[in-house]
Amino acid sequence: MDDLTPLPGWRQRQLRMLAWWRRSRNARQRARKSFVSGAAKVLTLAISVVGATLIAYGVHQVYPPAGFVTGGVLLWAIQWNYGSERSDG
Repeated sequence: MDDLTPLPGWRQRQLRMLAWWRRSRNARQRARKSFVSGAAKVLTLAISVVGATLIAYGVHQVYPPAGFVTGGVLLWAIQWNYGSERSDG
């Protein structure tokens, strides 16, 4: 004989959450992949900018006008490099 009594509320919520979790697996994987690749790009850009700043500061200590020019050229090169990466698709 089958028992047709409804499940308790907590068990119904648990089963709904489990079903949602299984359905949304691909979306979570895409979101994680997108986050990791975006974070890697931001980290790479930050390291590049810090390196360019340190180089420009060192040049500025030797000859101040050259430090400004070097900093501008390095930042332009970084921007140009990252701009070409985005256009590659």
